[in-house]
Amino acid sequence: MKELDELLERWLERGWPAADPQARLAFEWLLEQPDPDLADWLIGGARPIEASHAALVDDIVRSRD
Repeated sequence: MKELDELLERWLERGWPAADPQARLAFEWLLEQPDPDLADWLIGGARPIEASHAALVDDIVRSRD
């Protein structure tokens, strides 16, 4: 899904360089998730259960503004 790719690429360019190891692990985990879950989290307003994953999703969503 193009919008998901754009969101993830934007965070990778802006967020990855300053990300701590936990955020980097969360991003790697996020890349392994199915597109429907990513769409729910990044576009639909849902959040992953794990706190570090949810924090990353929040950061990615904020980066689209």
